[in-house]
Amino acid sequence: MGNISFVRVGGICAILGVVSAIVARIFFGFGDIVTGHWFDILFPVLTMAAVLGFYQALRQAGPLLLIAVVAFLTGIIFVLAHAFIRLGIAYELVPGIAEASAATRPALEVMLDTLRQTSWLAAGVGYVLIFGIGVLLFSFAILRTSVVPKWIGWLGLIAVAVNLALVTLLSGVFDSNIRPPWLLASGTFLGWVLAMGVVLLRLKEPVAADSEA
Repeated sequence: MGNISFVRVGGICAILGVVSAIVARIFFGFGDIVTGHWFDILFPVLTMAAVLGFYQALRQAGPLLLIAVVAFLTGIIFVLAHAFIRLGIAYELVPGIAEASAATRPALEVMLDTLRQTSWLAAGVGYVLIFGIGVLLFSFAILRTSVVPKWIGWLGLIAVAVNLALVTLLSGVFDSNIRPPWLLASGTFLGWVLAMGVVLLRLKEPVAADSEA
């Protein structure tokens, strides 16, 4: 019973994470960047807990799934680094540039560009780990087992293809203003996380039985 409860907690965290990501986009849309970034940080934090629930539910797929967990969690750390850098820019650097004199503004603008590029580099590494290894292996595990509906595994593979293609095509020119591809990429990933969360929240005894076997 403890195992299935752990799985359900992971499902709840996945659902709350998706809600947080959506709320972040709403704040971004209204121009409240700082609040949006805080919700953007909450999403990967909740996803870290959700991933452990994913693993508990699918661990009958074999020890290879541990690689998925490690890659996923490591990737989230890089994504969090990206989010914290962006938050620091919003809190300190942007207001500083606005108030800076003509003599100091160029140096601050160079620092701003450097931090932005560094944050997107961290995000790129994180995305490769999350999708290139984490989501990919989880999706294969879903397709190999009967714990989660197989369509979620195919959705995961679509998310992998879309996000890795985006990282490849836009490497070095990342920009949050590139709306259509980012909406497609984040939409497929959020859909996969949400679907996993709902399914895990509704799982019953089979997971407990598999875990005890």
